[in-house]
Amino acid sequence: MRKRILVLAALLGAVGSISLTAAASAKAPPVHLTFAKQAAGPGVWSGTVAGDIDGALTTRLLSLDDRKPVWRVTFDWIVDAGPRSFTARLHGTLDTTTGAVAMKGHVIEGHLLGAKVRESGQLVDPATSAFEGTIDVFPHGA
Repeated sequence: MRKRILVLAALLGAVGSISLTAAASAKAPPVHLTFAKQAAGPGVWSGTVAGDIDGALTTRLLSLDDRKPVWRVTFDWIVDAGPRSFTARLHGTLDTTTGAVAMKGHVIEGHLLGAKVRESGQLVDPATSAFEGTIDVFPHGA
């Protein structure tokens, strides 16, 4: 009888441990990056990301609706960071009067596939089309 109680206690402890681990991973913090980029050619910007992932950044313009002062844009954000590389497809706006950019989307390839992404940027040099800002990637369950 005592042996059964010890086995039951061990099993309950293991189940509790698994539940706590699953709960902790379900609330993973966002991956926070800063970026700096500038125009590298028509519809392409190159730069870097730093923070939770460090690497090279390329953004490619996929669509642009520039009929108003606030443009609607779609970009692929390509982060080259070895095994933590990913591509995110983001949709949002560029306010041509303030230079503010706000986009959101999902990781469509690579590390953190399917994660939600939010970008907030600011035009810092119109002469080189240079932007700086932040990217937050929200792993599943975050």
